[in-house]
Amino acid sequence: MADAMQAAGVSLFKNTEQLIEGERTGERVGVLRLPRGDEAVRAELTPLIQDGRVGTQVRVETLRRSNKKGVPKHAWSAAVLDQAECLVTLLSLDDPSRRPRIETPPADRAEVRVADSTSVPVRSRHFLFNTDLKPKQVVPFETAEDVVIDDSTVIPAGSLVVASVEQSSDLGEYGRAAKAQLRFTFLALPDGTRLRLRGIVDLQGEKWGKTALIVGTVAFGTGVLGITGGGFAIPAGSPFTAEVDGEQKIRVSRATAATKAQD
Repeated sequence: MADAMQAAGVSLFKNTEQLIEGERTGERVGVLRLPRGDEAVRAELTPLIQDGRVGTQVRVETLRRSNKKGVPKHAWSAAVLDQAECLVTLLSLDDPSRRPRIETPPADRAEVRVADSTSVPVRSRHFLFNTDLKPKQVVPFETAEDVVIDDSTVIPAGSLVVASVEQSSDLGEYGRAAKAQLRFTFLALPDGTRLRLRGIVDLQGEKWGKTALIVGTVAFGTGVLGITGGGFAIPAGSPFTAEVDGEQKIRVSRATAATKAQD
């Protein structure tokens, strides 16, 4: 929900298990190229049991602060809920960095070679704005789909992928745009094995008052979001591609390999 609200241009100032609240800011609205407006958005989450099923009731509302006159110019409640639903279908519900390791007995393991430059599709786990990124910061991604080699799933979808911020600069004077560079470093397999990755994502906003300089675009949902404006943003669920860094040997469950072979 927090990522969905930020994709609507909201800067969060309260984020708990029961309440997520923030206000749309001109900077984020401009970078995301959204309709203008300074509305506040609030989401309340309440545990609920309905028809015997345990879940969470989510109520999102668009409002104006008490010091601002009039009704909201736009209603963002439906857009936030739609965005949240999209993220639920794209990303793992549990945090891959907190999953317990799945140990496979040595006798049940089969060795598989993963070739250098094997493509690994990944998705961003969270909404990232240029002001959120600091040098040496760790940024979580996850694999977007299974990576299959010789009929064996060697990298399951939803595996943790880690990138680091190599460099970052915020907006400056004289029209200087924000910049950052992310470098993919490794992914973690279910048994805790780390697979080295490589890949660089260069991010840069456009210079103010000049022709837009778009260093890259990211697809999300049914549209394409250009990284534009003085700053830049990466919505949660945005797809990228990393590569395996050098040929590496890993061990996978023989049962998994046999099942894939039968399929």
